[in-house]
Amino acid sequence: MFMPPNIAVVPASSSSTASSAPSPASDDPVPAEVHAVIELFANQLAKVAFPEIDAGSLRRQADELRAEAKAVARAREALDAALAGFATRMTALTETAGRALAYARIYSEAHPDRQALATAITAMSVTSGEPSAIAAGPPVAGKRRGRPPKRSAELFDAPPAIGSASPE
Repeated sequence: MFMPPNIAVVPASSSSTASSAPSPASDDPVPAEVHAVIELFANQLAKVAFPEIDAGSLRRQADELRAEAKAVARAREALDAALAGFATRMTALTETAGRALAYARIYSEAHPDRQALATAITAMSVTSGEPSAIAAGPPVAGKRRGRPPKRSAELFDAPPAIGSASPE
């Protein structure tokens, strides 16, 4: 049984010319292959319409994809701004908590009768994984103090490698 193809010939409208289709740009989310299909339907198949597929429907879907890409870009920018704000607040809170713990240690040392407080402060330092990581704050980069380490002569006076040519 042969079934005729479901093709309809429609008159070409003035809006379906090659000049009205946007050219593929480097930041365009529509792949070049899809642009080629849109151009095919806009030019060579301009008078042909398949069920629910023609140059106009392809262009509409490409425009919808571009709109979604813009929405994604805006959402990504908002996410980046939110993450930056979060990181700033996290840093500020961590630094404040470190100062608070340092004050608590000083207070605890000034009041030796408050053993429970000293125990709680010690437990906070131990459970954080790194003792006094909060109190230390961010690492301080600077010049190392003191005398440089002594160098051992035997580290620099290595014997010649085995198999190397000896000057004889």
